[in-house]
Amino acid sequence: MGQNIKFSVKITEDDLFRFNLHHSYTSSQGILSVVLFVLLIVIWILRFAVLSPLYRVFYPLIAVIFLLYIPLTLKARVKVQIKQEVFYYPITYELKDEGLWISSPSSEEPAVLPWEYIYKVSTWKGYLLIYSNRVNAYIIPIADILSDYDNIVAFMKSHIEDYKIQIK
Repeated sequence: MGQNIKFSVKITEDDLFRFNLHHSYTSSQGILSVVLFVLLIVIWILRFAVLSPLYRVFYPLIAVIFLLYIPLTLKARVKVQIKQEVFYYPITYELKDEGLWISSPSSEEPAVLPWEYIYKVSTWKGYLLIYSNRVNAYIIPIADILSDYDNIVAFMKSHIEDYKIQIK
């Protein structure tokens, strides 16, 4: 293609939290916590008349704990993670024929992710996600790259296998 595309984005605490929450609730742990919440509430409703007063309080309390555990722990983890030096500055991405170059003032050398090592590229609720493996992704708020979005997507489509691209 020959023409490199360069852009910078600043990841906020909210961006990081939303991505982690999405990732958690699409995993088996997140699905299990929702299923357990629903199951406990259903049992509580169906058995309410025969439950002792202690269990009338206990069932919904445990259900809420199952539901809130993941978001609360993620919020605490993100608060610590966002304090890392890499998140102080905008992250600069450069799309080149050799791969994706990622740099930040917090690092001396740019990281290079060859196109063939990209696990997948997808979009989700205003984010372009470039996965380096099944779990880790570079989070790019689409609002930050709106003027170059179509060019970025076209460039990636010309360098990444079709089955790895899940862009809506």
